[in-house]
Amino acid sequence: MDEVRFGPELLDRLLKHLVTAVPGCDGAGVSTCSRSLRAIGVAAEHDVEQWQSGEGPVVAAASGEETLVRAMPDGVTWVTAVPGSWTEEGPSVLSVYTDHEPKEDDLRVIDQVEPLLATATAVIEFCADEVLRADQMVEMVQNRRLIEQAKGLLIGAQRCDAAAAFRTLVRSSQHFNVKLRDLSAALVEVVGGTPVADQEPGVGPVTAPPEPAMRAARMTWQALG
Repeated sequence: MDEVRFGPELLDRLLKHLVTAVPGCDGAGVSTCSRSLRAIGVAAEHDVEQWQSGEGPVVAAASGEETLVRAMPDGVTWVTAVPGSWTEEGPSVLSVYTDHEPKEDDLRVIDQVEPLLATATAVIEFCADEVLRADQMVEMVQNRRLIEQAKGLLIGAQRCDAAAAFRTLVRSSQHFNVKLRDLSAALVEVVGGTPVADQEPGVGPVTAPPEPAMRAARMTWQALG
């Protein structure tokens, strides 16, 4: 079985590259699952403060799909918070702190590095620092696809945008204490009327959602009706 090794040192290298590439950058970090995962410079302090207080651009970016650019309370530091790929509990968020309001060139560099950081974060979280097998990579991609499908169902039912649909998914998974991936798969089953394994041909085995997730999906869908 093919294997690929990922670790926190990859995130550190990417973050250091980003800080060097953006003029006036004082720090950068990656958060996931309502916590700071890796951070360098001022991000080590600012990211933790925002998660502990439950508010701030990093927290706000985690509940939506839009990049946020905000001035910090000190009136000097600016933060750019970019939501990225989903882990099982929610999206990763890249935070970049600068001593000026980011310019177009700054944002371009951030946009170039963010997909690499988001992918590395998702892989590391998914495998918990273990060796990533090819079948695990397939499962990670399947999870992302299921979340996208569930979001699409909610967009149609609620007539809302993608960010609002994702917030509904997150709130429901937290309320019913089920994993975001499991709730998404269950929603796809409930609405589609067939097991997710039958709806994902040719991409390998798909794990069926557990019964608690199925109950949560049925109640969530009924509430939307």
